[in-house]
Amino acid sequence: MQKLLIEKNMKSRLIYGAQLALLLVGACSEEKLKPQTNGDKAPAAVTNLRVENGAGKAKITYDVPNDPTLFYVKAEYENRPGHKMEAIATYYNNSIVLEGFNNTDEREVKLYSISRAEVRSEPITVKVKPLTAPIQSTLASLEPIADFGGISVKYENADTANIAIGVLTRGQREEPIQSDMYYTAEAVGEFASRGFNDTEQWFGLYVRDQWQNYSDTVWHRLKPLFEQQMDKKKFVGLKLPTDASTFGSTTLANLWNDVVSGGSSSTKTWYRSVNGAGIPHWITFDMGVTAKLSRFVEVPRGAFDEQNLLYAAGDPQLFEVWGTTQYNPDGSFNGWTKLMDCEVVKSSGLPITLNSNDDILRAQEGHQFKFPIDAPPVRYIRLKFLQTFGNSDYSWMAEITFFGQLQ
Repeated sequence: MQKLLIEKNMKSRLIYGAQLALLLVGACSEEKLKPQTNGDKAPAAVTNLRVENGAGKAKITYDVPNDPTLFYVKAEYENRPGHKMEAIATYYNNSIVLEGFNNTDEREVKLYSISRAEVRSEPITVKVKPLTAPIQSTLASLEPIADFGGISVKYENADTANIAIGVLTRGQREEPIQSDMYYTAEAVGEFASRGFNDTEQWFGLYVRDQWQNYSDTVWHRLKPLFEQQMDKKKFVGLKLPTDASTFGSTTLANLWNDVVSGGSSSTKTWYRSVNGAGIPHWITFDMGVTAKLSRFVEVPRGAFDEQNLLYAAGDPQLFEVWGTTQYNPDGSFNGWTKLMDCEVVKSSGLPITLNSNDDILRAQEGHQFKFPIDAPPVRYIRLKFLQTFGNSDYSWMAEITFFGQLQ
C-alpha cells in the first residue's frame, strides 16, 4: 500500500512539473514575441536635420529622439518622377542614405519615426538636391574609337558605382539594336565591343545603374578595322635554348588545339612548364604567318574543371607578350619587341581558393588582352611569365587564340 502511495505521489509531481514547464515556456514565448510598445502612440520625430548631397544620392543626418518606442526611421522619396523608393535606418543610427537619383533636381523627402507596433509619426519633410549621378558623369567621359572588329571605349567612373555601359547598333530600318553590355565598378577602364564587319556604321552608347536609371544615348559613326582569327593549324611550337621545358607529356600544341576541358586525366587539355622552370621563364612558337595583331584570348586551366586550380598554383597573373619576324636561334631576346604587358585581375578581388561566379565566367570566356594599335607586325610569339597566382616556379594555360590582320 505504501508503495502505491509513493508511486501515485511521484506521478502527480511529474504531471504537475510538466504542466508548470509548459506554462513557463508559454509565458516566455509570449513575452518574447510581444513587442515593447506603448499602445497606438507614435514615437517622437527626429530633429535637427542636416543634408549632405552626393553623386546620385543624399545623406540625411538627424538627432534621434529619446523615446523607447522608436524602432526605426523610414525615408520615403522618388528617385525619379513617379518611382517611389524607401530607405530605413534603425534607432542605433543617426543618419540615413538615399540612393538611386538620376538627376540633380531638387525633391522632397519625408522622414517617419516608426514604433515596434508599426505606428508612424507625422512626417518631417526635408529637401535634397543630389549631385550629378554616376550614369551622367560616366556617359560624358565615354571615348569610343574604331578598333579591330568593332570599337574600343574608354570610360571614367569616378564614383566607382555599379554601372553597365550599353552598346547599340542600328538595324535595316534604323531601329536601335542592343549589341553589347559591359558591367563595371572600376574608376577607370576600357572595354571593346567586337564582331562587326569593317564598314562604317552607327554605334550608340548609354549608361545604366542598378536602379534601372538610364542615361541618354550618344551616337557615333565609326568604321571598325578588319580583323580575323589567326589559323591555329599553322601554329608550330619551338624550343629555343633558353625556353622552359614542358611538364611530362604535355606539349605547346595543347595551347591551340581548342580543347579546354578534360582535367588531369587528359594531357591534351592544357600546357604546363616543368617544375623549377624559374621566374621568369618563357615559351616560343611560330604562328606560321606574319600579322599585325589586334588581341588575344587566354583560357586558363581550371576554367571548366579542376576549378581548385583556377587563380591558383601555376595560373599566370603577370606576363609579357613578345614578338618578332625573325628570331635569334641562341634563344636570347635580341631582335624581339615587347608587344604588351598583361595582368589577369580577379573581378571579385577574393583571395586564392575563393572564386565568385563572375571570376569563373570571366575565365571561361577567356581573359582578353588588346595589343597596342602601333604594335609592329610579327610572326613569332614569346610568352614571358613573371608571376603566377600561386607564386609557383612553373606555369600552365589551357588555350590561346590570336586575332589581327595578315600582312
